[in-house]
Amino acid sequence: MDTFLFSFNAILPIICLVLLGYVLRRNNIFTDEFLKVGNKFVFSFCFFSTMFMNIYGIQSFDPVYRDLTVFAALAIISLMAIGLVFVLLFVKDPAQKGVLLQSFYRSNFAIIGIPLAQSLFGDRGGPAAAIVLAVTIPLYNVSSVIFLTVFVREGNQKIALGKILYRVATNPLIDGICAGFVCLLLRPHLNGWTLKDGNLRFIYKTIENLARITSPMALIILGGQFKFSAAKHLLPQITVGVIARLVLAPVLGLTAAHFLFPGFGGPEFAALTALFGSPVAVASAIMAVQMHNDGELANQLLVWTTLLSSVTIFCIIAFFRAWGIF
Repeated sequence: MDTFLFSFNAILPIICLVLLGYVLRRNNIFTDEFLKVGNKFVFSFCFFSTMFMNIYGIQSFDPVYRDLTVFAALAIISLMAIGLVFVLLFVKDPAQKGVLLQSFYRSNFAIIGIPLAQSLFGDRGGPAAAIVLAVTIPLYNVSSVIFLTVFVREGNQKIALGKILYRVATNPLIDGICAGFVCLLLRPHLNGWTLKDGNLRFIYKTIENLARITSPMALIILGGQFKFSAAKHLLPQITVGVIARLVLAPVLGLTAAHFLFPGFGGPEFAALTALFGSPVAVASAIMAVQMHNDGELANQLLVWTTLLSSVTIFCIIAFFRAWGIF
């Protein structure tokens, strides 16, 4: 019962906020324009603030963070390779290759992962998740642009490396992480002055307030964007994507973490559970539409992985709780 209640209370607040957004949109309290603007606001300002606060709040660099970042990067690249082999061998439609490939390795870590890690381990889970995010966001952005371009490009059209680098450099999550690291590295050289307690603490307070609304607002807007539609002709592809995202990735990733890095504790496994167990990223569906891939498949994967992840994440949390890690 203790395991059940712990798992239930860890995942249900996230699901309730998503459902709230869906209900508000269905009752026309949220409009499409509001969701569009709200999504842009959260992405541009709130995510920046959350990343900054999580990095700035690190008091010391635990050696385990180094192992965590190395493992996260290698695990994502490995899942990427598995997905690439699969789509090259078994997926015929070029517009579906990049979409399905992303379901193997790209999770909604920024929106669902951070709140989940914080729900499990509070202030200890946030920094670990932020460290992982510092590695995953560049990998996600660069690879997604490449994979959503290479399969559907026309003729000898080349991948614009400059455009990819620009998108990465102007990503608010990347900018927030970089700003946090700059302040963190400067802290020992400022004679005890900190942004939090100094004369400019109003800046810190503003960023802190934005960070506090990030998770609930992002989850509510995510729920408002859900659109269910009949897609029987896509059932095989949806099934593959759901299994890849919610079963294959967490089983392989968390098993590898256990055997390769026995020193990982609760906060690290909370971050990795969020990384491997989270549903398909919202951004991947948006990018698929904008880059002329199969947008219908991308949206269906987003909806079904988000809904079913409540079950799979619950099972993962219950397993780790029974094992004594959570």
